[in-house]
Amino acid sequence: MGLDVIEEKNLNDIIAYSLDYPKMVLSEAKNLSVTSNLEDFAYGIYVGYVSGVFFDGFLQRNKRYLDPEESSDFHNIVLKSTPEIRLKIRAHLHLK
Repeated sequence: MGLDVIEEKNLNDIIAYSLDYPKMVLSEAKNLSVTSNLEDFAYGIYVGYVSGVFFDGFLQRNKRYLDPEESSDFHNIVLKSTPEIRLKIRAHLHLK
């Protein structure tokens, strides 16, 4: 069945919040990065943050983990947000 409208809204709200406050998500990216590609590392931090916040809330609200269809919906929504997330990362970390 996939994510219902409420859970989809929750996920989009989490993504929007993290984009509104990139410093909260990326404050340690430069210090922790052990790779030569800071943008990819920061993207991983962003996706990890969004995933953690969403999965924790989903589990608390539904008392279960995502099923395969819900997980697929989650990944599709995050993938659709990738260009906007990467733009915010480049702007915040002053990358070209």
